[in-house]
Amino acid sequence: MPSADLPRRGLLAAGLALSLAPGASRAASGRMVGFLSDFDEIDDAVAICRAVILSLAPDARLLDISHRVPPYDVAAGARLLAGSAHWLAPDAVIMVVVDPGVGSRRRAIVARTRRGQSLVLPDNGLMTLLDATDPVVAAREITAEPWMIGARRSSTFHGRDIFAPVAGRLARGDDWTGVGPGIDPKSLVRLDLSPPRVGPEGVRTHAIGTDGPYGNLILDLPAEAFAGLGWRLGDMVPLTVAGRPEPAPYVRTFSDVPEGAVLLYPDSRGRMSLALNLGNYAATRGVGPGVEVFIPRRP
Repeated sequence: MPSADLPRRGLLAAGLALSLAPGASRAASGRMVGFLSDFDEIDDAVAICRAVILSLAPDARLLDISHRVPPYDVAAGARLLAGSAHWLAPDAVIMVVVDPGVGSRRRAIVARTRRGQSLVLPDNGLMTLLDATDPVVAAREITAEPWMIGARRSSTFHGRDIFAPVAGRLARGDDWTGVGPGIDPKSLVRLDLSPPRVGPEGVRTHAIGTDGPYGNLILDLPAEAFAGLGWRLGDMVPLTVAGRPEPAPYVRTFSDVPEGAVLLYPDSRGRMSLALNLGNYAATRGVGPGVEVFIPRRP
């Protein structure tokens, strides 16, 4: 949760001090920097973080992944990180700030994945889903003062004062070992996400999010796992959603059903989803993340 408690002049001075820190690399790498947060864009928090990064790495290629993660929703942040990281460069720096524990004893870390990306984020489980496909192979706790804003560091805006400076220095090519001591990747916090429960009658899964403003209900069920239930394209699947019957045709895309009709389909990230063609499923049905969905096996 950001707080604008550092005067503008102080922020600029801090950024200048960081950019001129002894031993800092002057090489401009043009590295891609992805930025994901729950800040929204109502105020200046996103712009301030971007300014800090660019003060250190002016040639960085900044990419805003999203700043509309539901406030404090670490699981949603983990889902968006896992869904987007594959599309960023293999050497990208990805800064994620969904940080309900800001200012507490939770660790601020840099995690390196097998693919080579550097994640700059709080150690609160944000990398749980990405770790399943691109495992963290090394990690360090951010403790080195020269890598941060400095003495005027806020206890409520670590996006500006810790994560953005670190992302900027990594983007310009600084040696990441200087950020702080190494930590065991196995010690990093992982979310306890219940996997779909597959049984002889079918699968019980949960909605893990909604697709942008459209209200499509994203299920924690990979399309490959759904295929094991035996349903074929065009079949009417007798689902239940929150205990209520919701028969839905299994189709490939929205226009395969009439306007306003429900559909079950594999989304662009390979998860099964429920939607209303040209409508908002979550709002119309009054459901959202966490709701249980039962899908039976095909007779």
